[in-house]
Amino acid sequence: MTRLQNRWWVIASPLVLLLVAWGSVLGVLRARGWDTSGSADESSRRPLAVSVMVLGSLEPPSSSESYRGVVTASKEAELAFRRPGRIESIDVVEGSRVQQGDRLASLESESVLAQMASAQAAVDEAEAVLGELVAGPRRQTIEAAEAEVRRLTAAVDLASATVARQMSLMQASASSPQQYDDATSAFDQQRAALTGAEQRLHELREGTRPEQIAAQRARIDTLGANLRSLQVDLADCHITAPFNGVISRRYLDEGAVVGPQTEALRLIQIDPLEARFGLAPADADRLAAGKQVALLLEGRLLPGTIARVEPEVDRATRTQAVFVTILPGEESLPGEESLPGEESFPGEESLSGEESIRLVPGRTIGLQLSASDRSGRAEHHGLWVPMNALTRAGRGLWALFVVVPEGPGRFVAERREVQVLAIEGHLAQVSSSMLSVGDRIVSTALHRLTPGISVEPGMP
Repeated sequence: MTRLQNRWWVIASPLVLLLVAWGSVLGVLRARGWDTSGSADESSRRPLAVSVMVLGSLEPPSSSESYRGVVTASKEAELAFRRPGRIESIDVVEGSRVQQGDRLASLESESVLAQMASAQAAVDEAEAVLGELVAGPRRQTIEAAEAEVRRLTAAVDLASATVARQMSLMQASASSPQQYDDATSAFDQQRAALTGAEQRLHELREGTRPEQIAAQRARIDTLGANLRSLQVDLADCHITAPFNGVISRRYLDEGAVVGPQTEALRLIQIDPLEARFGLAPADADRLAAGKQVALLLEGRLLPGTIARVEPEVDRATRTQAVFVTILPGEESLPGEESLPGEESFPGEESLSGEESIRLVPGRTIGLQLSASDRSGRAEHHGLWVPMNALTRAGRGLWALFVVVPEGPGRFVAERREVQVLAIEGHLAQVSSSMLSVGDRIVSTALHRLTPGISVEPGMP
């Protein structure tokens, strides 16, 4: 290559590089919607088509928070005998469903039954005596007493006549004073006997004294109390179900010798089941008995009702216990499909679906609280926008592009700084004195927007 050609290449190379750079700039301007035909007139720009949304048209999102808890029996009891003895029979096994009042286990009770038989006989005897006292003497007894009175009356009359005769004989010196004294003594004896017979007849006619009847009734009460005590001892030889439920544990077998309070069976009530949760005291204060809540078990929602809230805070965990009754699956939650329940086998509940879920005590379960149920975290009501409508603005702020009219049929995008108050999923709550309900916010093509650019708004 000649020296002239070399000089020409040195001069032309910068010009080529400049043309390439200018072509790149024109490409960027065209991508942003600028007219690169060479006209500097603002009206010659082609508006950028954008999608907009009306500020205030979005509903506030429904936020929720989940707590983990444990499924528990609504009632549970460790059952034991109240007296010592040898176990005669245990009539249930683990998983057996029982009804209130069913006999579950028994001790040997022959000695108690023998004592009860003796006590019952004593009561029967005392009641018979009371019946005799209340009925009074028999008619034949009264008639016999009357006959005795008549006999003694005749004897007294005879003795009186004998005394008068002996007195006449003694005055005539035909009888001795001794014979007169014997007659007088016989008369006194017959008269005393008559008085006693008359009193006995009077007593028989009046019947039994009230005090005797009251004393006999008191004796019957004493014997009856002793019989009832033995009946309690017999009842203590058995364990009966205090409520409907399922046998969870069987600790003993027949033949074992037990003492008082020796645990034999564990009974739990699973109809209905409950779930126990430890909530922050501020959240527990907003829940009341009877409130409907949503429970979550392996991704499936179950209806529940607040059963009770413990009145004190656990000092170890600083939480407050909340018990939720798990309702039958036939009911549905608002906005959710119902999950019908079906009984599987004793001691377990199941949920219908592709795969059966056994709902038994001890399983973990979730409690979903909506924002309105959580203290200090009520649902936000304000200006909500999609997250993709926000751009960073610096100093911890964000920005939105608002479409404003510039003339007849002409619109431009203005940049407004906002403060993000809350984020729920794909939505954000914003606040700014430069925004108002009804403003049209650009929700697409933010990477192509610059303040003041001409836009052509359209609904998404």
